[in-house]
Amino acid sequence: MPPSAEEAARALREIATIRARAAGFQDYRAESSQLILWGFAYALGFVLTALFPAFILLVWLFVVASALTAGTVTACRINPEIPGIAWRYLTLVGAILLFCIILNIIMWPLSPEQSSMIGPLFVAALYVIRGVQLRPRYLALGGLLAIVSVAGFSSFIRSSGGGWQEVSAQV
Repeated sequence: MPPSAEEAARALREIATIRARAAGFQDYRAESSQLILWGFAYALGFVLTALFPAFILLVWLFVVASALTAGTVTACRINPEIPGIAWRYLTLVGAILLFCIILNIIMWPLSPEQSSMIGPLFVAALYVIRGVQLRPRYLALGGLLAIVSVAGFSSFIRSSGGGWQEVSAQV
């Protein structure tokens, strides 16, 4: 006896749910390596900046170029079935970098400390937006990234003996 229309519709809904969950887990697997890579790159950039403050531009050019190369290779290796993944990845990261550069130019003068917050907070906002639309774990991840970034920034300001106004006045 063939399934009824109701049973067939229920089976199709269950298949769609399973497919959506599988796609979500594939996204998490692919993007977790990028989150770790860029988190490591950001930490390395700050360590190198602290060690070699006179070479801040060269440090960040090296760190961003290295992370961009590693990220592109990782994206291509994890998602070989997606056509044009390298261009998509480079466009996405390029847009984030361009946003940060343009915001620094428009809002000039920013202190280096304030400028360092633009990238992480923008990425945190992207994760929150993605989490609201598709993947709830990204919502929590974006919120956590923003909280950790602001806490680190606030801690740095307190440990340097300055306040918000003093940091702005130093520029």
